[in-house]
Amino acid sequence: MKRRLSVLLAVAATCAAACGHTFNVEKNIRYSDAGERCLVDVKWPADATNFATVVNIHGGGLVAGGKHFAKWPKEALGTDPVAFVAVGYRLLKDRKTGVAATPEACVSDAAAAVAWTLDNIKRYGGDPSKVFVTGISGGGYLTAMIGMDPRWLAKYGHKPGDLAGIAPMTGQMTKHFNVRKIGFGDEDPQFRPKIDEWAPLFYAGEKDLPPACFLVGGRDVEWKCRVEENELLAVSLRNCGYPRTEFHETEGDHGGGVLPSSYFLRDFVMKKCDAGGVGRFADGERVGFCGDSITHDGRYVFYLQLFQDLRHPGSGVRMINCGRSGDTASGGVRRFDRDILPKKLDRAFVMFGMNDIGRANWRNAEPSGKEAAARTWSLESFRTNTVKFADKLAAAHVKTVMITPSPFDQYGVFERENIPFCNDPGLSSCAAFVRDFAASRNLGLVDFHAPMTRLFKEHAQDFHFCADRVHPGFEGHLVMAALVLDAMHVSPVVASVCIDAAKGEVARLGCGQTMNVGVTALRAGTNGVTFTYAPKALPFPNLPEYVKADEFYPLTRRLNQETIAVSGLRPGKYVMAFDGRKIGTFAANELEKGVNVALLDTPNQRRAMEIVAPMRRLQSSQSLYRKVILVKLMLQDAGVDLTDAAAADAWLDKWLERQKNSPYLKGLTAWVDGYRSGRDREVELTREAEDLYEQMGAVRPAVSRVSILPEK
Repeated sequence: MKRRLSVLLAVAATCAAACGHTFNVEKNIRYSDAGERCLVDVKWPADATNFATVVNIHGGGLVAGGKHFAKWPKEALGTDPVAFVAVGYRLLKDRKTGVAATPEACVSDAAAAVAWTLDNIKRYGGDPSKVFVTGISGGGYLTAMIGMDPRWLAKYGHKPGDLAGIAPMTGQMTKHFNVRKIGFGDEDPQFRPKIDEWAPLFYAGEKDLPPACFLVGGRDVEWKCRVEENELLAVSLRNCGYPRTEFHETEGDHGGGVLPSSYFLRDFVMKKCDAGGVGRFADGERVGFCGDSITHDGRYVFYLQLFQDLRHPGSGVRMINCGRSGDTASGGVRRFDRDILPKKLDRAFVMFGMNDIGRANWRNAEPSGKEAAARTWSLESFRTNTVKFADKLAAAHVKTVMITPSPFDQYGVFERENIPFCNDPGLSSCAAFVRDFAASRNLGLVDFHAPMTRLFKEHAQDFHFCADRVHPGFEGHLVMAALVLDAMHVSPVVASVCIDAAKGEVARLGCGQTMNVGVTALRAGTNGVTFTYAPKALPFPNLPEYVKADEFYPLTRRLNQETIAVSGLRPGKYVMAFDGRKIGTFAANELEKGVNVALLDTPNQRRAMEIVAPMRRLQSSQSLYRKVILVKLMLQDAGVDLTDAAAADAWLDKWLERQKNSPYLKGLTAWVDGYRSGRDREVELTREAEDLYEQMGAVRPAVSRVSILPEK
C-alpha cells in the first residue's frame, strides 16, 4: 500500500487534464505470476466515478513491444473521464531477453489482464460493465481472440459478453503469422490464410459476443490482406446475428492508420455506454434535438445537418427537430410519449432552461419574498423534470447528451427591456445543474452557456447574437452548432495536401500532411506543379452569417481547413487555379506554409453553396411542422377532437382571446396560424423533409485539375 501511495504522489501532478479532469497513474501492477512482463499500468480520472475503461494490448507481432495506453484523439486527451489500462504479456520470442512463450501463454496473459481489469476497476471508481478492449496489430489479434473465443476469459471466471466492446486495430483476423511460424513451426507462405481455433474468424458464430469495431488503415498501404480479413470478419459477424458490428477503413499504412482509428475508437466507446463524452455522428444515426423555441427554430440543428453532409457525404444521418416553442423540462416530460418516443431516435441532445426559470422573477438583485420563492420553485422544477426527461430517454434506450441552456443576453443594449439577473444567477444556476447532472451519470455534455455568455459580455457593444435577448440569430445558431462539433472533437481538416515540388512527391496519406484526399497525375518542379485533386469532403459554405460569426468565434480555424501546401518552389508569386479558373495569387513562402482554400471560389466551395438552399428550406419546413405538432399537443391536452377542424378553430379563437394582453401574443398567434396552414399538410411536410435530406446528402465533392504556376 505504501508503494502504491508513493507512486500515486509521484505521478499525479504530471497527469492533470487540460479541461478539468485530473488523472492518477499507477504503474507496474502485477496481474499474474506467470512472467516478468505480466504487468499493467492504470490511468484513471480522479474526479469521476462509474467511468468507462479502455484496455490496450500492445502490438509488435507477438515478439516485441511494450505496454502503453491506447491511442486517443489528441483533441480529447484529458477531457474525457475515461480510464486506460496498458497491458504487458509474455511474447512468442522476446527479442530482448530471448525468452520464448507459447501461443497459449500470450493469449492467456492478455485474457488474465482483461479479467484483472474487470475484477479491479471498481476499486479505482470505474464501472466493470464499461470495460472495452483494444490493441494494435498483434494486440489487435489478441483483442479479437479473447473477445470472441470464450475459452480464454472463462479461465478467469469471465466471458466475452462481460465486455462492453472490442476494437481491434489493424489486427490479424486469420491465424496470426507468428503464431503459425514460431508457435507451431508452420512454414507455409505467410499470406496463405489459415482459419482454425487460433483465428478470430473461426468464432464468428459464437453466442454472447460483445459489440465489435474493426479498425484498419487504407487497403493500398496497409499490411497485405489485413483490410480484407477484418472486413470479412465484420461482415461475417453481421450475418451471424450481430448487425451493429462496425468496420472502418482509414487512411495511412499499418502504423499510420492508428491515429485516425483512434477517433473511431472514441466514438465506439461513447456510443456503447455513458462515458462522459460526445461521439461524432454515426452513419445512419437518427439524432433528435429536444428543447424550447430556440431548438424549435431549428437553425443550429440544420447547420449541423449541413456540416455532416459536407464533411461526410452520404452518411445518411438525420438531424431531427424535436423542439417546441414555449416548452420547459416539465413540458418535455408531458409530451415525451406522444412526440419524442415515436421519432425512434438513436441519440437525443437535450436543452431546456430558458422558460423554466420564470424570467420575470429575476429583475432584482435582492428579490422579494414572493420572487425568491418563485425562483426556488422554478429551479427545483427544472432540476426534477430534467432528471425525469433523461430517465425517459434512458428507459427508451436513447443515448443522451445534455446541453446547458443558451444564455439570456442581459449584457448588451437593446430596445427590448432587460432582465438584469436572468442569465446570472438565473440561467447560470440551470447550467451548473446540467453540468453536475451530466457528470453524475457520465452523460455527454455540450456547454452553450459558458462560452456564449463570454461572447455576450466581450462583444456587448459591437455585436448582438440575440436581437431579443432570448433567441440567437443566424450567427448565434452557427456558433451553437460549432460548440456541438467542438464537444465531439471533430477534426478541422476538410482535406490536406502536401507536395514537395523539387522532389515531385506527395506526402504519404494519413500522416498528418496529406489527408482525406486523393492526389494523382502530379507534374512538379521548382517552377510549379499541376495535379488532379479529389477531396473526400466539402468545405463549409462562405455564408454571410459565417463571415460575421468567424470574427468572434474561430469557425475557420476549428472546422474549415482545406489546405494545399507546396514546398520547393523558387521564390516568387504563383497563381493557383482550379480547372483553369484562378482562385488566388500566393507567394512561394505562403504556399510552403499552406494555403487554406476552403473559403475561396473553388468548385467545391460552389458545390457547398448548392446545399444551402435545401438546408434553409428544411429548417423552415420543419419549423412549420413543429408548430403543427405544438398546437396539436395543446388541443389534445384540452380534449379537443383533432378530426373536427371547426371545433379546433373555435377553441383556438377563444384561447387567443384569453391571451390578448400577453406580451407574447404575436408569437402565440404565429403558432395558431402555423397550425392552420400546416395541419392538412403533415404527410406532405414529412415527405418534403425526406426529399430535402436526400438532396443535401446527394452532393459529392468535385474532382479538379489544380495548377500552381508562376504569375505572368
